[in-house]
Amino acid sequence: MTNILPDGWIANLGQAKYLEVLDLQRELVKLRQGQSIPDTLLLVEHEPVITLGRRGSTSNILSSSEQLASQGIKVRQVERGGDVTYHGPGQLVGYPVIDLAARKIGVRQFVDLLEETIILTLADFGLRAGRQSQHRGVWVEDRKVAALGVAIKRWVSFHGFALNVSPNLDHYCHINPCELQHEQVTSMASLLGKAPSMAEVTKKLLNNFIGLFPGEWREVSPAEVFRRVPAELTLNIA
Repeated sequence: MTNILPDGWIANLGQAKYLEVLDLQRELVKLRQGQSIPDTLLLVEHEPVITLGRRGSTSNILSSSEQLASQGIKVRQVERGGDVTYHGPGQLVGYPVIDLAARKIGVRQFVDLLEETIILTLADFGLRAGRQSQHRGVWVEDRKVAALGVAIKRWVSFHGFALNVSPNLDHYCHINPCELQHEQVTSMASLLGKAPSMAEVTKKLLNNFIGLFPGEWREVSPAEVFRRVPAELTLNIA
């Protein structure tokens, strides 16, 4: 009897290192291209790290490597769209590995749907968010609360979005995020006056994501995902 895969997997990795999760995404992209796995959404919190996208310029990193190292912040060059951004604890990061062709959606529509997922999630917490015509991401008035940057390989997506729940906003002083001044970056904690729980934000976000990307999604353990990738690939989950 044929084992029919569900339409989607959701794997919450907890806290995991950026490069390890990037390696995992790349393997999952290959598997999705080969129809060996369904669409997959990874959720994760990273250690402090600055990433440079395809349009990234080191001129938008304002601190020296020594200053960054003293605060435990690393710099990584990656293949996503966009310029420079920051990841760290207190930030909910989502990496959708989705076959856009199978869902019959284009890249622009895909990014719009990711932004809408976050806009709806913020609305669940009483925050009125929207888009800006000149910059991708999600904004509350003139302050950016979520960043987006995706990559597409043979119509399968990876990289994704980062929603600032309660990160250390002082770390943004090290960069001009996507050519913006760091004062324009905010978080749900700052906007609400207190930090919502990551669990509650995750729950609301998943409800909205599934509503915009219909299908039979089910939550799976990281171990189940890792059974599909090469044995030498490791992931240290906190």
